[in-house]
Amino acid sequence: MAFLDKMKEYLDKGVEVSKEALAKAGDVVQDFSDKSVTKIESHQLVSRQNKEYRSLGQAVLKFFEENPSSSLCADNSAINGIIEEIQRLEKEIALREESLKAKEHHEAAASADESTDPFTNQAESTDAEFTKS
Repeated sequence: MAFLDKMKEYLDKGVEVSKEALAKAGDVVQDFSDKSVTKIESHQLVSRQNKEYRSLGQAVLKFFEENPSSSLCADNSAINGIIEEIQRLEKEIALREESLKAKEHHEAAASADESTDPFTNQAESTDAEFTKS
């Protein structure tokens, strides 16, 4: 009877370790997914910002073609909206980059906390307990 009890205990611990490993794997996949989405959003914002820079250049060129002897300032209504959009996009990009850094920092801290492998430690203690009987 003791052998069956030890075998059941051994298997129960194996199932528990498997559950923990699957939970951690799910967390890693979710974290990877979150970071991927943030990187994609950041890339899209950079693309939109580049488009706005091109629009700004075209607006400035058009202004000087129509008014060759005039001067242009940032308060000009033709370019003011474009400049504001570029600045807004810059803030959005910075927020995404901060979010990525925070996720990477959190990930690094979590991996530092996990200095041991749950499979190895659990299997060693279970093997030792199993062979004692």
